[in-house]
Amino acid sequence: MNGPRQHTCPEPAPSEAEDGQEGWPALVRGVHALLAERGRVALHGPWGSGKSTLLDELAETAEVRCLRVYAQDGDRHLPYAALTRLLDGADAATAPEAQPLGQLTARRATARLLARGGPVLLLIDDVQWMDAASADVLASCLRGLPPGRLGVVAAERTAAYPRTASRLLGGHPDVLPVPPADAEETARLLHRRGLPLRWAEPVHRLCGGHRALLAVCCRALAAAGEGHATAGRHLPDVPREVTEAAAQWLDTLPAEVRATVRAAALAHRPDADLLRQAGHPGADDHLDHAVRAGVLAPAGAEQHRTGTLPVPVRFTARALSLAAARTVPAAERRRAHAAFARAVRDPLHRARHRALAQDGTDQAVAEDTAEAAATAREAGERGLAAELLLLAARLTPAARPAPRLERLTQAAREAAAGGRADLTRHAATLIAEERGSNAQRVHSLLAIIDAQGQDLSDAEPLLAAARTAAAGEPVLLAATELRAAVQANVTGGDTARALHHASDAAALAHQGGDTALQAAALAMTARMQRVLGQAKAAPTTLSAALALAVPPARIGIRNSPEYVSARHAVFDGRLDEARRSLLDLLPAARASGEPEDLVDLWRSLAEVDAGLGSCARAVDWASDALALTASAGISPGPAHYTAALAQSHGGSFAQALRHADQGLRASREENDTLHTTRSLWVLGAVQLHLGHADPAAAALAEVAALEGRHGAADPSVLRWQPDAAEAFAATGRTTTAYALLDQAHRQLDDTADHTALRAALTRARAACADQDGDPERAVALLDQAARDFAALGRAVEEGRTRLLQGRIERRRRRAAAARAAWQAARGAFTTAQARPWITLTEHHLAHLAGRPATVAADEHRTDRLTGNELRLAALICAGATNKEAAQRMFVSPKTVEATLSRIYRKLHVRNRTQLTSTLAPLLDQGGPSGHDHDAPR
Repeated sequence: MNGPRQHTCPEPAPSEAEDGQEGWPALVRGVHALLAERGRVALHGPWGSGKSTLLDELAETAEVRCLRVYAQDGDRHLPYAALTRLLDGADAATAPEAQPLGQLTARRATARLLARGGPVLLLIDDVQWMDAASADVLASCLRGLPPGRLGVVAAERTAAYPRTASRLLGGHPDVLPVPPADAEETARLLHRRGLPLRWAEPVHRLCGGHRALLAVCCRALAAAGEGHATAGRHLPDVPREVTEAAAQWLDTLPAEVRATVRAAALAHRPDADLLRQAGHPGADDHLDHAVRAGVLAPAGAEQHRTGTLPVPVRFTARALSLAAARTVPAAERRRAHAAFARAVRDPLHRARHRALAQDGTDQAVAEDTAEAAATAREAGERGLAAELLLLAARLTPAARPAPRLERLTQAAREAAAGGRADLTRHAATLIAEERGSNAQRVHSLLAIIDAQGQDLSDAEPLLAAARTAAAGEPVLLAATELRAAVQANVTGGDTARALHHASDAAALAHQGGDTALQAAALAMTARMQRVLGQAKAAPTTLSAALALAVPPARIGIRNSPEYVSARHAVFDGRLDEARRSLLDLLPAARASGEPEDLVDLWRSLAEVDAGLGSCARAVDWASDALALTASAGISPGPAHYTAALAQSHGGSFAQALRHADQGLRASREENDTLHTTRSLWVLGAVQLHLGHADPAAAALAEVAALEGRHGAADPSVLRWQPDAAEAFAATGRTTTAYALLDQAHRQLDDTADHTALRAALTRARAACADQDGDPERAVALLDQAARDFAALGRAVEEGRTRLLQGRIERRRRRAAAARAAWQAARGAFTTAQARPWITLTEHHLAHLAGRPATVAADEHRTDRLTGNELRLAALICAGATNKEAAQRMFVSPKTVEATLSRIYRKLHVRNRTQLTSTLAPLLDQGGPSGHDHDAPR
């Protein structure tokens, strides 16, 4: 059956062989492949998606004669307008005589043009505007020439199925949507302009991946002077040029559709029912038109299929909603909000619409809005709470400055907790302008610091202002000194100074009688004591913090003594205990509404599960942390570091390198020395695993320098020393390696029995012994280390040790001993679902046996998939339906369908059966799980 076939473009998923070569280049290659296969391709996408740019690139990369047809708005009523342009651009041999085209003349001239010479590639742009006469002639000519002689690509402006292009191409062409740019493509465009990685996600949401908006946005941000001087800061105000470009897109809609879309921009999750009640009787047809134009997209595909409920819609780019809302006159906007306030069922959004419908101040509405904000806070919707508090402050009469300022102060705190730096700064500015109290000014200044995430490089002036305003108030000074401690640790890397500030904060909080603040300050003190190697002081301080019995949610989960206690359990190697403690904190973190709390817990769980040998689960935790980091606008460096760590255990080394690079870049942009060090460590470790000794040693040498500068004296906090020693040994610097190992052993002397860390140091010492020409001693050390790891249940580390042992035995020409070591390594890695390590071990075993490394080669096929694609593939291979997979992954069935299409194309399979036969064995060995993170694991 020759029905239309829908294709999707691969997303960027670089492997060791092709780093960052997917995305747009893959789309161009995909069109060429489809042309070679069937010769007819219908492209489609909304305004600004890049269709014309894609046709330009196809023309530039074509190896045959290329002809272009440009249809224009208004051509539909001008017979042969499109063909006239095509033929006028031809040479004299094929151009018709200077007379009006008739049907016969047009057919002859077009047929001669297309048939002359060798193969031809015909590119047709904006086919939706082509006049019927031109379309009829072209369709006739296309039927007469086989694909080998004539390849055709027709581009149509629509987000729906390209019916006009399909009809022109014979009814059954290959159909390829031009997908929006993803966050990685956005990040690359920003990088070329010298703009920060942290801006990638907010710019992506602003532009929706629409390449026309994205190009305008990047140019505007760069022209405004925002670059490395402001690296890492939150995205500035939306550039005017972006909303103007979005307004141009909206202008392509019919006037009545545009009016309904403008109203939709004022509502939360608008649907046709809501818009009809707000005075737009044609809402159903208008929304359908806007969806086909790519301005809106369904936000509830499942209900849309069944037809049981009206489907909420969303704007495909935030810039579109901003442009639409700004074109609504103020009086009309207030009337729309009043109508929405009567129609919406959600009481919080009803309160929001009621507040926005007011013209001037209103004490009663202000109080109702403030009550709604309190409800939003209790529900964990901190960003909405901040917005409602700002509205309540605006509605508060000028004669009541005290409640207005208090609401502004609460808004600043809620905005900071919810990751809304824009609202935080707005509230703080109003407090300063209205001369709030010293306490209110301090709280607003500290909220700005809290909202900046890891980028605290410009916090010093804010801290100085807060200290001045807090003079004589121990609790306010304590809160300020606690932020100073965080700033010293993250940005300055000055652990001793951070300890000084934290200790001062604890003493001041005790003096002021603020138990919650005292607990947070003591927890920070214990952190710094541990890093500085104060092995006896840290547990004592942490016990004092825990004894205060402050609920973790009251001070922020990540600031609580309970969380620090779990982290110290990780350092001590008590991973099972750490996991239980972290899972106990998870419900409170989910309820808190603070994204950073949840991200930090997920990151710690990823680290713990990687250590425990639950590598697929570690990848899941890290993927969730990365996704929430992006959606909440949190500093991306820490999440990329954790993703690299998890991928190096249970994903792929290629993905690990990509995340390590992104984490390093993001952390350096934000002057986050803490996570710069961590990203360098995992980058060097992965390079070491891949056998790239020189870059590994360079990265790990930088880690050693940074750690020495920071005064770090506890090797269990960041366990980089064993990898560094192995890298130094591999590059011939065994003296440096031995010195590092000896120092680490001395620093462990006064601490608990860190068996796992000692075993890793022993493995590194074995690498040194092998380099020094003593393989016998090296093998003995490795055998002891492997037994220690096995006794602890550290399967990945056990496997790593046996892998190195096999390499040494292979160099000694002891094939049987090498095989035994590698088989033991494979068993350990398989138990841990350590995918990249299984691949590496299979390669060694295949090479030893003198056969092709087929398993390893097949395993690398999965490196083409992103983390979410791997997770979906695992669910499908386990028998899940699209609906079941959507429920497990918390996405819509339509998203599952689109993702599944990408998987098929990347792996060159056509259906579920082929996917399962291809991937199931590999996923069984070490692929990602489909675990639901809501369940304790």
